[in-house]
Amino acid sequence: MAQESSIKSRGPIAAHPVTSAVIAILVIAAIFFSLYVPLYARATPMVGDFPFFYFYLIVYMPVVGIVLWIVITLQKRLAPARGAPDGPAGVQRGGASDGAGEVTK
Repeated sequence: MAQESSIKSRGPIAAHPVTSAVIAILVIAAIFFSLYVPLYARATPMVGDFPFFYFYLIVYMPVVGIVLWIVITLQKRLAPARGAPDGPAGVQRGGASDGAGEVTK
């Protein structure tokens, strides 16, 4: 029982370090591959009639969309369930909530 209370008292990042690390790596990679210009700022090789820069952007944007969808899915797994004491509606401990974030007794 003591282990359950220690797990509940930890934040979602501390409780799931691997998932948090994967989220951080994916976000940092998405930012890096868009900001590291020497990677794609060249006219050759040509892909069809497109210089590499345009082809890179055409491929990169959907890939970033998929990566960010994965990040959002992983973040939802980290969040406590709705209605749980530490969840988004977690003001239920002290009394009933009036919906504006204030607790009424």
